[in-house]
Amino acid sequence: MAAKDTVFRYSVKGKIIFTTLAACVALFLAWVTLRGAFRETLVAVDNISAPNTKLRLVNELSRRIARLDQFKSSEMLSDPNEYYSFFTETKKLIALIDTLQTAYAGDTVQTARVKSLKKFLKDRDNLYIDYLKVREGLVMNQTFSDQVKLLNKLVDSSARETDSTFTTTQKKTSTTITPTEVTDTVEDNRGFFARLFGKKQQQAKKAAYKVVDEELHIDLDTVTTAKQLEILKGMGETMRRLEENQQRRSRQFVTKEATLNRANDRLVKRIISILTQVENEAVAQAAINNNAAKAIVSSSVDKVRYIVVAFILLTVILLYFILRDISRSNQHREEIEEARDQAENFGLAKHRFLSNMSHELRTPLQSIIGYTEQVMHQAKPNKKDIEVIHRSSEHLLHIVNEVLDHNRIVSGKLTFNNQPFDMKELLDEVIAVLQPQATAKGIELLTNYDDLPDDYVEGDTFRLKQVLYNIIGNAIKFTDDGEVKLQVTHNAVQKLNYIFTISDTGVGLSDDDAAKIFNEFEQADGQDAAHLKGTGLGLTISKALIEEQGGNIGLKSVLGVGSTFTFKLGFKTAEEQAQIASVKPSAKANNTADFKVWVVDDDRVILDLCSAILKNNGIKHRCFNFPMEVLDTRIDPDVKYILLDMRMPGLTGPELCKRLRKRVAPDVTIYALTAQVLPDERESILNEGFDGLIMKPFRQQELLEIFSKHPVKAMPAEKIDLSKVEKMTFGDADQLKMILERFAQDCTADTAELQQCVKQDDTDTGSLIVHRLAGRTAQIGANELAAELRMLEKDLTDKRQSYKRVNGRLDKLIIRSNNLVKQIRTEYLDKTEA
Repeated sequence: MAAKDTVFRYSVKGKIIFTTLAACVALFLAWVTLRGAFRETLVAVDNISAPNTKLRLVNELSRRIARLDQFKSSEMLSDPNEYYSFFTETKKLIALIDTLQTAYAGDTVQTARVKSLKKFLKDRDNLYIDYLKVREGLVMNQTFSDQVKLLNKLVDSSARETDSTFTTTQKKTSTTITPTEVTDTVEDNRGFFARLFGKKQQQAKKAAYKVVDEELHIDLDTVTTAKQLEILKGMGETMRRLEENQQRRSRQFVTKEATLNRANDRLVKRIISILTQVENEAVAQAAINNNAAKAIVSSSVDKVRYIVVAFILLTVILLYFILRDISRSNQHREEIEEARDQAENFGLAKHRFLSNMSHELRTPLQSIIGYTEQVMHQAKPNKKDIEVIHRSSEHLLHIVNEVLDHNRIVSGKLTFNNQPFDMKELLDEVIAVLQPQATAKGIELLTNYDDLPDDYVEGDTFRLKQVLYNIIGNAIKFTDDGEVKLQVTHNAVQKLNYIFTISDTGVGLSDDDAAKIFNEFEQADGQDAAHLKGTGLGLTISKALIEEQGGNIGLKSVLGVGSTFTFKLGFKTAEEQAQIASVKPSAKANNTADFKVWVVDDDRVILDLCSAILKNNGIKHRCFNFPMEVLDTRIDPDVKYILLDMRMPGLTGPELCKRLRKRVAPDVTIYALTAQVLPDERESILNEGFDGLIMKPFRQQELLEIFSKHPVKAMPAEKIDLSKVEKMTFGDADQLKMILERFAQDCTADTAELQQCVKQDDTDTGSLIVHRLAGRTAQIGANELAAELRMLEKDLTDKRQSYKRVNGRLDKLIIRSNNLVKQIRTEYLDKTEA
């Protein structure tokens, strides 16, 4: 128990340390998770707050293109020197486009769009140059100026010729005068770029009149008139050409301007498209960054939540185990204290048990040793002394069996063998066994179970008798005056419930003694019971046997008045009456068997005992003192049973059993002779291949019961004619008894001596003994046995046959001689003594 307490203490300490480490790990993981989350969040925030380079470049490109358009529209037309600045700005735009193209290096679609911007920009510049050229031609028209000068010359020449010509003019004019402005043409002497990009010079405007209706009659000189008409015709043609040229230039200018505007529109649209795409990308990227930041924060929160939840669960689980261990530790501490108290009580009980066992064992041993010494010195053993030795041996065996039964109960290996039996017959048998004890103490043993039904019930008769022997035996032991009564009643509900009541008028028990009387090794402490010792296990075993069979036991006792034990047991009604056939030795009949038994044991005493039992019951057998001896012997087909000792030198019983199994017939039964009585030991022995066990010490009946498959046949009793002996004694019974007693003693001695002669192969002495047996049996009147002995004597004397030739006949005749002695004792000597 101390070791368990230490284990629990270290277990609790380990769990506390583990919980602390788990808390540290949880905090560390939470810190690592939060730190990583904050870092990722800062990166996401930086990504969100950082300016979009692409968007900035596109915006810059848009502003510069718009500014360039305004620049060309406002400044370059007024200042020709700004033309070079225009191209410089264009180069900057191209560089900006290249930068934007580099930014979109991974996006083929956007890269193509950016490249198209550069192309559109170059095409736009070319269109703009063409536009400027057209504009220059429109603004600074040298051809127009030359033609105007030619017209001026023609007009001047015509004017001079008119002044020298006679002219008569009659003129009627009806006019409507409308004020109009007439521009006076002034020659522009500025350079090409000044004319191209400069402002048009202001021309003088003069007032003029428009002739609506004019009637003119002129008389001219025809020569002069013809010249003038030619001049006017040339002027008209020139004016017409000037008008056509001017219209053509105007159309060309408008076309170039429209083309330039369309190019500007395409460029602006493409820039707007790229800008929209970039803005969409920026918005999408911002959304992605926002979602990423949210995901990072959410993931971090989830991780921290999981860590906290896991830590809480782990803490709760560990706390549960810690509290459970603490509870167990407290429980074990209480168990340790209780076990310590029990150990102290057990130590005291053990001391009492050893003291009682010393008394219980020494008392029957003293009887056995004492009476054995007396018998050894008696020429004629006293039957009463032998009976005392037998009773003491039975008592000693009972003590040993009680201890063994207690061990079976403690180990949980207690078994029950249910079989049909007659309850009344069983109770009569128990009372018959215990009646001598009650008679010896001068008390009455009363019974009351005549009202029980005659039906057979099914149960374990051995265990029931064991309980009754214990309880009634205790009642007789502790009752010095008065009576002991056994009362049995029953009630039938599904199965027969029997109520057994054993009451006595003995010393009784106090309340303290009654409370512990069923405990192991416990006995009453009263002075009246001090001289009545026992193992202290009888009632403990009885209680366990009753409870294992589903019953219960109770006690009512009054100190100085008596005690009453009551127990209840249920039995099933047996369907068929029991027909239990057990092999019992018959004292009035001779037995024989048609099978043979082999006995193997290294203990010569056991071999002699088994040999005596088997011979007395007419069972053919052979004894082996060594295991190798039986292996070297040819297997006899008549052998049906083999008895093997478990522990022998050279070869153990299980090993010998395995070897013999390979040689003997399948119907041969092998039993183990063993003193190993523990349940697990018995089970292991049966698993070694044995068919059954014969527990040492064993009685004659227990040994003979194993031959139930081959029952011993009863032989008829020997025919005895005592008429000759009676005539010799003249009817004196005492003389007849003395002769018969002498006959029994001499025959017993002769048969024992004859067996020794067989072992020593002494045929001469053996034939002499057979001769004595034949004459003695003939005098008694056993003529048939005497005749067979005579024939055996002749075979041994005249034919010189060895014992091996007559072994079977000799064994049977020895058995018949021994049975004759038993028959005489039973029929004549015992009756005479009675």
